[in-house]
Amino acid sequence: MVQPLPSTRPGKGRSEPADNPAASWRPRAQLRALFPSPSSLRGGRQEPAPVSDWASLFGDLARSAATAVEPGEAVEWRVHDKTHLEFAIDFPLAASEQTRVWEAYFFVPESFRIHEATYSKKAIYDDLQSYVRYAVGELPFAELARNTEGSWLRRVSKALEQAGADPSSPSANAEATRELRLWACLVRASGLAAMRAVEQLLCDELDPTRVKNEALGFAVLCNTVGREFRDVVDAARAHKLADEVLFTLAWCDEATSLAIEAVCADLALRLEHDARVEAAHPDLAENVAAAAVAEARARAERGYDSVTRAGANERDIEHLEFRRHVLKRFTASVLWLSHEVREGAMWVVHVLYAIAAALAMAFAVFAALQTNQLSDNVFRYALLVVLAYAVKDRLKAVLQEVFNKWISRRFPDRLWTIRDHERKRDVGQVRERAGFVPFHKVPDAVLARRRLTREHALEECARPERVLWHTKEVRLAPGVDPSFPMLTEIFRLNIGHWLAHTDDPKRRVLFADPDDASIYAAVARRVYNVSVVYRLRPCEGADDAPWHRIRVVVGRKGILRIEPIC
Repeated sequence: MVQPLPSTRPGKGRSEPADNPAASWRPRAQLRALFPSPSSLRGGRQEPAPVSDWASLFGDLARSAATAVEPGEAVEWRVHDKTHLEFAIDFPLAASEQTRVWEAYFFVPESFRIHEATYSKKAIYDDLQSYVRYAVGELPFAELARNTEGSWLRRVSKALEQAGADPSSPSANAEATRELRLWACLVRASGLAAMRAVEQLLCDELDPTRVKNEALGFAVLCNTVGREFRDVVDAARAHKLADEVLFTLAWCDEATSLAIEAVCADLALRLEHDARVEAAHPDLAENVAAAAVAEARARAERGYDSVTRAGANERDIEHLEFRRHVLKRFTASVLWLSHEVREGAMWVVHVLYAIAAALAMAFAVFAALQTNQLSDNVFRYALLVVLAYAVKDRLKAVLQEVFNKWISRRFPDRLWTIRDHERKRDVGQVRERAGFVPFHKVPDAVLARRRLTREHALEECARPERVLWHTKEVRLAPGVDPSFPMLTEIFRLNIGHWLAHTDDPKRRVLFADPDDASIYAAVARRVYNVSVVYRLRPCEGADDAPWHRIRVVVGRKGILRIEPIC
């Protein structure tokens, strides 16, 4: 009898007392929303402030398009989890073909026991995973609230109208689903950027009035974006749409609402926890929180499966996170690209190995012909045959090793083809190499960056290191879709194997205080520094591109922090 699959929907969760502090999954109230009355404080006096007045602040939230940056600056480093270092590289797309070169040198402590004998190229590439996607364009969040000619909402509406006019058209349906998913990605990216712009005001010299105006304007803008998109969704549902378009329509509506709720809730909590803002405008955080609550109510009215309440059990919270993740992955799928990886010198290897085998066999045949003249002495004949076979076997192995070294210096380890399957085109070609480099072959500019934090050259004897090198040459096809200004490649480096031979995470340290003449004991955390020197440059004419450096501080239990050096 076939057993039914378990449902991901909420069920009966763990039963624990409500006052049990160990129940970390239990929802805890952080802030109660306050829906604004027809009047609010403005300019220090009670004065009517309708929502349209808040909407006039939309322009203050628009951020200008990012200016061009140096190639080496287009790299973002972060800690993904305890054992994974993550870095993202942006490759701008242009009207013509262009090539970018990524170079990185990892200075790894010798105590990690990471070297050529213990860490093969296959292991390096197994630990260094890569994901490639399009990056959405930088767009002011206010632009997503417009439903006029040339706006993104109008673009989505037209795609839905074409899908409704001919529900049996695969191309029209595919275009509508792409536009809907791309819209959800734009809302998530632009909304987050707009929220961070408001939060940045809390880090600068605080102007409570400006913070209030920007925060309220952002909250109203969020609700406007959500409401305008829901109007487009309702209008599209009046037409006869294919099942796949209806499904995408509902999921993108839900994903958009969740993204807006998240940025509003995050900003509200930041405002609530800032004592200066709370003292100047006590109800500001509650008014911003109302925008998040409005989105949750809208999803509840539509019967979406991502609404959770205060009495939620463990399964409810688990399902909410699962639902959020699924929606994010579904909408982001419009950006992801695939890559086909193959050996960089496969045919060269086969040809040279065949030459090695032929030379070894030629020696064996020659030796066999010579030993035929000694056939009268069986023992001497057998000895020479065995010796000839042994020399032939070793000759083949030595030649293969020599050819391998020659190939590794002149050919890439791997060749990539980056493909956009949704739009059926190749986006780029990649040549990749990695391996260990002796210190005397590391470029002087790289060593200069590495030695910036060292007091003396002899310090290298106290902290010996191995140098792991990684490079990629990325040849990008001409960009044909203005919706995607660049590619983003996300590397995820697993350093779990690096930490297998590290010392205990904590040690007891004794020291004497010269001032009070006492002996003290303390627990010291044992840490290691992995320096990374890197740059991203054009393929030609940019050998003087600057090198950058970060320091990754790790312990036996994983990555502790990342420190920018230069």
